[in-house]
Amino acid sequence: MMLNAESFRPAPYLRNGHLQTILASSPFRAWGKNPMCDAAREMIMTTSGGIRLLGFYSSQTSKKSKGLVVLLHGWEGSVASTYILCTGNALYGRGYDIFRLNFRDHGDSHHLNQGIFYAVLLEEVFQAVHQLCRSVEQKPVFLTGFSLGGNFALRIARKMLQTPIANLYHDDPIIPVADFYRLELNHRANLVIHAFGGHNGFIDGFFLKSWYEQKLADLFDQIILNGK
Repeated sequence: MMLNAESFRPAPYLRNGHLQTILASSPFRAWGKNPMCDAAREMIMTTSGGIRLLGFYSSQTSKKSKGLVVLLHGWEGSVASTYILCTGNALYGRGYDIFRLNFRDHGDSHHLNQGIFYAVLLEEVFQAVHQLCRSVEQKPVFLTGFSLGGNFALRIARKMLQTPIANLYHDDPIIPVADFYRLELNHRANLVIHAFGGHNGFIDGFFLKSWYEQKLADLFDQIILNGK
């Protein structure tokens, strides 16, 4: 367990977990300018089995890219979910290219495939992420998932034991907190348990920014710096 000066400690009026969860997906948090969306271009990733997954790639336009961040949304979410838009825009502002990937049948992608979405369909998501990584071989790629997307990120990390992706770093599962205390972690894992927060929601301040938006960028910056 890690509780330190960097732990999430919102204002008292934002400490209710249910409120945090509601605010995480509230559309008004995504109002205003979003340079990431302005720079986005539609891409369809086609797997070896003919499955087509819709995504949006936002490349840096005014600064050199530090790397690529792939964002995976939650169940019944999409690339347009508030937490995806806000996190992507924050990371884009810190110098990262962003790829927002829709799972099959999520977002405006129902017309692309005949079969329906199941959470066990790891292979098609893995292939899409693998293709993205190969397309930017000279850049570090970071995989970040929310809710079900966190589950996919963990399973992709495990699958990399058999099918390595050299430039991919990876994580946010929804698991009862008691289970985390029993985890045996290797040296690559860093566990942080907060006293406050909600599902996908670590919201604070007058503008309701999420705590993890800048912390992710800080973490990615540190990984890049240590890798040089």
